Amino acid sequence: MLLDGLSSPKGVVIAPDQNPIVSQGAFGPPGPVIEYVLRGRGHGTTRALTDPANLIDIAVAPDGSGWAVTSDEPRLLLHRTPDGEISTVLDITAYQAAHPDPNDQEGAPEESNPYGLAALPNGDALVSDAAHNDLLRVTRGGVVTLVARFLPELISTDHLPGFPEPTINAEAVPTTVTLGRDGAAYVGELKGFPFRPGSSRIWRVNPAASGATCSSGGSSGGCTAFASGFTAIQDIAFNRNNGTMYVYELAAGGALAFEEGFETGEFPPAVLLMVRHGRQTEIAAGQLSEPGGVAVARNGHVFVTDGVFSTGRLVRVRR
Repeated sequence: MLLDGLSSPKGVVIAPDQNPIVSQGAFGPPGPVIEYVLRGRGHGTTRALTDPANLIDIAVAPDGSGWAVTSDEPRLLLHRTPDGEISTVLDITAYQAAHPDPNDQEGAPEESNPYGLAALPNGDALVSDAAHNDLLRVTRGGVVTLVARFLPELISTDHLPGFPEPTINAEAVPTTVTLGRDGAAYVGELKGFPFRPGSSRIWRVNPAASGATCSSGGSSGGCTAFASGFTAIQDIAFNRNNGTMYVYELAAGGALAFEEGFETGEFPPAVLLMVRHGRQTEIAAGQLSEPGGVAVARNGHVFVTDGVFSTGRLVRVRR
């Protein structure tokens, strides 16, 4: 463990200097974005990069400028310029309300929940909206392009004894986006109700696309299915040296098992998978809970945040 006592640390990214940066305050008291500087055998220093804020996720562009999504209303996309100034680039909530989700399954086509964030090499941001089921590209000037929509998928309910319908259309709920070493955007799903374990997918999307469709029945416009068989994905990250993918899941039992923790006070273990050549291997089994984010440094070190609803931590995972 590198840091503890964090306030709801949802996101973690690797800065250009290869130090991890943590975003705090997603679902708890506001916290500053902090940087952990590795020194020797786990000793280091931290410094605040912003004033306290409720941050869902952060991303850092190659030039050192940063993006952040807040959980405050309205949920705003913020751009941190190299000189330290923070400016509002886009009111995502308002934008999505003006562009309703045509495939909404829950009677709330204007709902927005920007949850995942990545920075493109040119400095633009990619935002995955978990409630609006889409991927947006945003320029520093606030120009928005709909990169892709993620369509509902017919999912079995046989894991819910007594449920009256054998199948139900589940929304994708794209919770995370990251860039692969091939330059493509990889988007991970939570997968909505009935929250069937093993039903989450990872999509490969051309970040320069406009209006792509991601569907289990056939995708188009620059989106293809990359991997499947995951459960309630919270975040994904790649080792850019060897292509190994890390998938961070809510819990083996999925979203329903995780939600029971709000009633009992005992959350199930999170699942961190190392995926290499299509083979999934769980690492740090039973050691993580209430997952936030995962990031991989250039030297292959894997960092995760957890304890999002209790005492937050930044942990370097040994594989």
